[in-house]
Amino acid sequence: MNTPDDVRIKLAEKGIGELESAFQNLRIQRRREYLDRIRGMASMINVIKYSFMPSDSLTELDEFKKLLKEAEFLKESLKFVENGINLKKADYWTDYLLSLPELILRGDEIKTFEAIRYFSGEITSVEPMNGLYLCLVDCGFRLRVVTNSESFTQGRYAVVAYLPPRTFDGTISEGMFVDVSLDKRGELNPEEIKSIGNALGEVESMIIALIS
Repeated sequence: MNTPDDVRIKLAEKGIGELESAFQNLRIQRRREYLDRIRGMASMINVIKYSFMPSDSLTELDEFKKLLKEAEFLKESLKFVENGINLKKADYWTDYLLSLPELILRGDEIKTFEAIRYFSGEITSVEPMNGLYLCLVDCGFRLRVVTNSESFTQGRYAVVAYLPPRTFDGTISEGMFVDVSLDKRGELNPEEIKSIGNALGEVESMIIALIS
């Protein structure tokens, strides 16, 4: 596995930097301790990055396991933090690190769009907001997605690319719609993701922008 150039490892690197920034801005006690631990995670991901190990061995690396334990610690610490964009960012990137074993086991070589998670669900409400629309999507859990498209209507099943949260006019969006429909609620498996690959060009562009 070409770990230095692997998009999943690059996203994990990006995530650790984003975690440091988020924790700098969260209202949280023991901030220095958290920041020290996040900086330690940067050292762990650096070892992983230059390991050149195959995907099925990489997840057994000591530094990989330590990284997951630190991500679990951070995730637990976020439970009592005031809601807001910095919490959403911290939640997203701890989720990404915790999902890294499954993502890595997608194989030594993957398409860029395979480096993230996707969820399918039913749009339960649509709220207009200054030329945009806030949609609530029931994926077995709720995702909030802001879109400029009128085609994502209440009752439709839609696929959401689980990307870092962004704000639109002060409203947080937790992903981006993909213009395909799967009649299911829940996370897409690797084969389902590959089956919609032709619709994921914009997602690929956003991932590339994240790691550039």
